[in-house]
Order: sequence, then C-alpha cells, then structure tokens
Amino acid sequence: MRQRFYGENKLLVKFINEPQSMEVKTIDYFQTMLIVLSTFFVLGIAGFIFYIIYYTSRGTHILMQNMDYKLKARMYGESDKQKTKPAIIFLSGWNPGKLSWTTSDFYAGFISKRMNFICLTVALRGMGSDGNINNLKRSDFLNDSIMAYDFLSGIEGVDKSQINLVGESFGGYLACILTSKRLVKKLTLRVPTDFPDKGFADTPQIKFAGLLTQEWKMQKHLYSDSYALDALHNYKGNILIVSSEKDEFIPLQTIENYLCAAKDPLKIEYQVMKGAGHALLNPFRQWKYLKSIGRFNSDLS
Repeated sequence: MRQRFYGENKLLVKFINEPQSMEVKTIDYFQTMLIVLSTFFVLGIAGFIFYIIYYTSRGTHILMQNMDYKLKARMYGESDKQKTKPAIIFLSGWNPGKLSWTTSDFYAGFISKRMNFICLTVALRGMGSDGNINNLKRSDFLNDSIMAYDFLSGIEGVDKSQINLVGESFGGYLACILTSKRLVKKLTLRVPTDFPDKGFADTPQIKFAGLLTQEWKMQKHLYSDSYALDALHNYKGNILIVSSEKDEFIPLQTIENYLCAAKDPLKIEYQVMKGAGHALLNPFRQWKYLKSIGRFNSDLS
C-alpha cells in the first residue's frame, strides 16, 4: 500500500489495489478458465465414448456365407413384418487385419436408432473376415459387397426400393461399382479412392493400396477411365460426396474426377471437412459427418 499527502492539511490518501495484485488475479482467472475448458473437453470425450459403446452394443452379430467363404457382419435395427423400413449398407475403407469393428458400426448403430433404419456393416475378407489379404483382388471385394447387399435385401422388413450405400475410401470405390450391379436409392461417399481398371480381377489389391497408385490418382480422368467413375456416371440417384481438406491419401484431383463423372450435377451434394485428414480421428468431426449422413437420408425415414 502507498501513501501520499496533499494540500496544506496534509490530506492522507491511501492507494490500494496494487498492480501486482491485479496480476495475480489475472493469472488465477486464466488458470480457472483452463481448468473449466479442460473439464468440458474431458467430459465431451467421455460422453462420445459412451455414445460409441451404447450404439455399437445394439448390433447383432451375423455370419453370412456362400459355397466358398464366410463374412462377418453386424446388423443394427429391428425388422418389422408389418411395415418395411429403409436400409443402409456401410462399406469401410482399407483396413487389413482381423478386427471386424470400425467406426462404421457407430454410424450404423446411431442411424438405426435415431432414424428407424435397418443398417448393416460388413467385414470384407482379409479385413475382419477370414481371407488372405495378399491374394484378394478388387473383384473379390466387390463380390463380398454384393453378398452383403443380397443378404440385407433378403431380410423381411427391409424396403428393397430404399437400400442405400455409405462408403468410405476403398469402401466408396466399391460402393460406386455396386450401384451398377444392384438397385441403390442414395449413395454417400466419404474420401472415395479410385484405381485403374487394369488388375481389377487378376492382381491382388494390396499392390494398389495406399500410396502405390498415387501418381495415377493425381491425374485428371474421364468417367470412362475407371469402373467406379463409369458406374457413378450412370447412377441415377442422389449422391453425397464428403472430402477432407488435408487428406494424406486421396488427392483433390480424385475427388474432382468423381464430381465431374456425375451425369447430373444437380444430384450431387459436396462437402469439404475443413482441417480433416483421411481418417476422422477427431470425435467432433465424426459427429459432424454422422449428422451429414442422417440429414442426407432423412427424407426416407
């Protein structure tokens, strides 16, 4: 505290609230705000994890099989014999290994609960289902996708005229080609990849995966240059394409090739996720993408 005397009567004025005490209060304020924000962040992450566990736990494990192999899958939602429901098949990206669960299971669980859809996620061979990833070709994975579609369309209670596809990365590539083989109401593609037609049926896909065909993907292609682009060109339904601003694997040119391949531009909705990479690791971006899927398909529920 400082003291000063003014006037003839030596008026004593005491100065309090020194600057250093102000500084201390400022530091305390920022520390408090940091604690509050950190708490909200932790609670937000914890809440998101709870949502994932809650919605994915609602899935029913399915084992699809034909004469040659079996596929693991999960079905979300309950069929109603009295009233048919729209359905969505989720096709995930390239993920070799034995893990059959992906973020698509969270999306499927949420959509089935909130929108009353029947949803199916499928683990392709070598990516959650039995199969040697070193030998499997793109034609094999397409057959897996067709098998999943036929299984879902055969479930009583599924509206066969309203089966939709959601594909991410390699799953987006397969989803496009699947539209040329089966009836698809709406198509959602997030960071769809593309490949040259050469090797589709006779070369293991592992030789094309990742950055191995990056130079080809960075080139401009006509719709007739790949099976996926050609299928998209001939597709007559509505399309949602979602790209990532900072995608490490899918060049912007690949996305532009997909956009240009569509015969009717008015049927395409295009979104760019600012700051996002190829994989949506940020739960807030996952939530934003999930809301886009729901809104795009909301007129079917």
